[in-house]
Amino acid sequence: VTSDVTWEDSLLVGLEGALLGCAYYLLFCRSCGSAVGFILYSSGSELAYLRDLFCFFKDSIMCYFLKNQMIIEASKVNFPAVTLKK
Repeated sequence: VTSDVTWEDSLLVGLEGALLGCAYYLLFCRSCGSAVGFILYSSGSELAYLRDLFCFFKDSIMCYFLKNQMIIEASKVNFPAVTLKK
């Protein structure tokens, strides 16, 4: 993916939660080895618009604000709602 984020070649299947029944690849931080997101490979129609996109876990990433040069956890940032279906 990049020099900082890699994906595992093994396809996983969600057994519970939002990814129940979905096949996906996990994304990992190369530095610490933590899972930071996933790439959805197959899903039902309700998540079809996310297939082949890089989806990151907000609690696993940091954001850098250019305007005030601050680093903050993504889970503390208010991201505006955006529909990917459009």
